[in-house]
Amino acid sequence: MFHILETWCLSPLFPTQAVVQTGVDTFSDGLRKYLNYLQLPVENVLVAQDERVIVINNLPQIVNRLSPQQREEAMYISKFIAACGAGLFDAALNFLWNETIINLRQKVVRFDLNYFLDSVVTDSKRRTDFRNEDDLPKLEDWELIKGCKDTGILTELGYKHLDYIRTMRNHASAAHPNHNDLDGLQLSSWLQTCIREVLAKEPEGPVIEVRKLLNNLRCNQLTMQDVPPIVANIQQLPVELVDSTLRAIFGMYTDSQLPANTRTNLTLVASAIWNCASQQAKYNAGLKYAVFSANAEIDRKNYARDFLTSVNGLSYLANDSKAIEMDQVLDALYSAHMGWNNFHNEPPHAKALMQYIPLTGDVPKEVL
Repeated sequence: MFHILETWCLSPLFPTQAVVQTGVDTFSDGLRKYLNYLQLPVENVLVAQDERVIVINNLPQIVNRLSPQQREEAMYISKFIAACGAGLFDAALNFLWNETIINLRQKVVRFDLNYFLDSVVTDSKRRTDFRNEDDLPKLEDWELIKGCKDTGILTELGYKHLDYIRTMRNHASAAHPNHNDLDGLQLSSWLQTCIREVLAKEPEGPVIEVRKLLNNLRCNQLTMQDVPPIVANIQQLPVELVDSTLRAIFGMYTDSQLPANTRTNLTLVASAIWNCASQQAKYNAGLKYAVFSANAEIDRKNYARDFLTSVNGLSYLANDSKAIEMDQVLDALYSAHMGWNNFHNEPPHAKALMQYIPLTGDVPKEVL
């Protein structure tokens, strides 16, 4: 590895595979001898040299997607490369994931932190634990990437790729004890995916329009004359972004600390957003009203009713308290399912859920 770096520093040309192979072999042989000297395990510790060469030969083309400033800030990519050269692919995958998560958190902060949190943290009590960017690490990784997909920071395809890499990170990286093998092509592909979908990519298109809209709702005083172009723009948004925007403005509207002029602005555009949202998003808003009521959050319940009344959405209120309790149990079950040690943590929530389901299998449409 040190021989490779020396060659790169001395020559303007990319080193040939033979040079890379020689450098990796030299480093590996020296490390093996040192491990033997310390009487530590040698076999199955380092990835084979030819697999490391595959990653190292692909690095220049992949990393070239990053701008000079992005490279300067990508500390964990440097650690990723160092781990690859050393033959520690499980550690390299963990470093790559760390860089990706840090970058997503930074994008959330630059984009619109409150919008993101209102869209992702749907439990009003838990939402109080998230006040600023320092609280983002409290989110599970799966919540972060799903939230980025829901708010448009990640594409649907990018989310699917990242969710798979997250799964592999949990089962094949140094984050948890394991002896799974990773190969050079896999690692190169995951690095390329993380750079293409996250590190070298900024939100664009309709997502930027949502950010502008939310910023204007908070900072400006709108009038009826301002509404038609806003409505026209909302109607052009993908339904997934409309749903996340509805969750955000509903969360804002039911906040008792919200300034009066912002609540007035929300009222002006609420119907347009509501009419373009999916049926499930509307039922979720009605369900939130029932949750506020059950938890004795009087102010939030009253504001929720005002919101639903303003958009002619009272028909979406839950008719049965069973729907409220099932929703809470489903949230707990889903969190257990997506979390670590899920096989151990899921059964209590699944058993609790079974108590609400009759033999016919009928489930209230509000939580279907």
